[in-house]
Amino acid sequence: MSFQKGTWVPLPSNCSRDYTLTYSRCAEYGVLLFLNCISWVANVTVQCAQWAWQAEQQCVSWAQQTAQQCTNWAQQTSQQCCNWWPCSWLCSALMTVISWVCTAFAVIVTVVCVAFAVVVTLVCLVFSLIVTLVCAVAALIVFTFCLLWSVVSIIFCISNMNGGTAFLLTDGTVMIQECQSILSQFFPEASWGTRRWWKLTPDAFGSYANGTWSRLADSNVGRLYYASAVLADGRVLVCGGEWTDTSGFVQQDEVNSCEIYDPVQNSWTVVASPTAGTPPVAWDHVGDAPCVVLPDGKFLVGSNESSNVAELDPSTLAWTAMNTRSTSSSSEESWVLMPDNTVAAPSCISPNTTWVYDIATDTWNPGNPLPQDIVNTVQEVGPALLRYDGTAFFFGANQHTAIFTPAASPSWSNGGDLPPQNGQNIGIVDGPAALLVNGNVLFGAGPTDTAGDFIAPSMYFEFDGTTFNRTDDPPNNGCPTNKSRLLLLPDGSVLFAREDDSSFFAYQPAAAVPQDAFRPVIQNCPTSLVPGSTIQISGLQFNGLSQAVAYGDDCQNATNYPLVKVVNLGSGHVTFCRTFNHTTPDSNGNPVPSMGVATGAAVITTNVAIPPTLESGKSSLFVIANGIPSQAFAVTVRER
Repeated sequence: MSFQKGTWVPLPSNCSRDYTLTYSRCAEYGVLLFLNCISWVANVTVQCAQWAWQAEQQCVSWAQQTAQQCTNWAQQTSQQCCNWWPCSWLCSALMTVISWVCTAFAVIVTVVCVAFAVVVTLVCLVFSLIVTLVCAVAALIVFTFCLLWSVVSIIFCISNMNGGTAFLLTDGTVMIQECQSILSQFFPEASWGTRRWWKLTPDAFGSYANGTWSRLADSNVGRLYYASAVLADGRVLVCGGEWTDTSGFVQQDEVNSCEIYDPVQNSWTVVASPTAGTPPVAWDHVGDAPCVVLPDGKFLVGSNESSNVAELDPSTLAWTAMNTRSTSSSSEESWVLMPDNTVAAPSCISPNTTWVYDIATDTWNPGNPLPQDIVNTVQEVGPALLRYDGTAFFFGANQHTAIFTPAASPSWSNGGDLPPQNGQNIGIVDGPAALLVNGNVLFGAGPTDTAGDFIAPSMYFEFDGTTFNRTDDPPNNGCPTNKSRLLLLPDGSVLFAREDDSSFFAYQPAAAVPQDAFRPVIQNCPTSLVPGSTIQISGLQFNGLSQAVAYGDDCQNATNYPLVKVVNLGSGHVTFCRTFNHTTPDSNGNPVPSMGVATGAAVITTNVAIPPTLESGKSSLFVIANGIPSQAFAVTVRER
């Protein structure tokens, strides 16, 4: 069967008619302008003053050396003068006067040098005050403009949020960070993650295209490019950040701070930083570190500046230092959780080197080297996903790809090269990929060069395991791949967002019917649902066959956890029920968190909160994992 391209469906824009928010979005540009201007002025002033006093020191040193040379000359000349009186007396007196003159010269020059430095310093300070005033006036102009612009924006509804990292919450809603940008194609630092977060809720029929946006609580830090995950209890963890506003203005500070979002309370809580050593010491930086949620629900993160690895227990929010790696860091890596309780990861710091982390023994075991390097010249790599055939597929930041086959020997090999476009090689220099319900991998790739630059546009493909099939691009694909995000939705479509654009789209593959073997299987579920109650549902493959969504070190938003959807047979209305604390029995029969992949015959149980507003009547219940629904399970929703 020949490949059929999917289609991109527009999702609702996040238009705000709230004056305070609209003004805040606009005024942030003024704040950014003022703070960066002040930062520049401070740096220039310090450099100016340092130059002045360095010049003063050089000047004084020259004066002292010249005076000393003058004095030495006078003394030497005095020794060579006549030795009969009164000639000798006159000669000595003359040389003494000359020495005094030399000393006076040094003092005068020193005073002039110091005065010069003081004057230059004062000029520097005056300059800084003038430029600071200009900065303040420019910011004030922006703020004043924003007062008027906000009114216009509200009238015409043109104040929209840009996209950012998105998560699928366990109640079927999409949580997404708002980003801001200005001329980001020229100034990467002018694209930043704000503290604002939003939620997209599907409509009564489960449509995200007709869904609505609502505001969530602001986080404590605005971050861009960070470690993250949805946890087994439904909370969302974000950790680090390559660019943050921690200092008061946006800068590349690679912070070590972490926080966790509780969707039930709609609140953020600060979490301690990862630690290393005994006694434990917090990491200096986390930045855009790679991470993965392990099968037992714990959060593993690797340092991007050292060989340290740490693990967070979500139940206690306590960090444990794990065994270090023999490589200098985990920087830029893409980690893939495998069904056999391991994590596969090619190294970016040591190209061609591969690693397999054994979770049970906490050891990083080297694999065979890759024949062709998939890392580019600036040590970037693309996303990686576990495919339904049990292999992990890694996209390179160059045109090469890699495959990890656990049972093979050697386990690591190269896959096919990405096909050149318009005569130019393509790759994924940071960027997203998603596993479609039909088993194909959706990804965007961009032009590559020897400098490792981020180059637009993003060109989209479906990889079926053999062929990279060119599909249609999202309408706003004119960006490098690192600016985009993908998220697999419960209906099998894939959300596309850009951190520098306010338009959102969903990719709907032409062949969207999964194989029955991919589906979750419901084994136990109450047939009568009481609104406002909590039930348990158990069965197979509730965690899906893959983490299904990947980006790499800058964004992790896997969807390998169960969602529950109830469809009323009379009205057709769709309601998602929040799931939490997914568990599976351990070897002793005790329930432990379940966040693995391709769990096979293991029975997974999830807790399900039945909404108080759930519509009564005969309904069908579905468990969904990675966009793939189970077969319908008949239930009756009782009257409220």
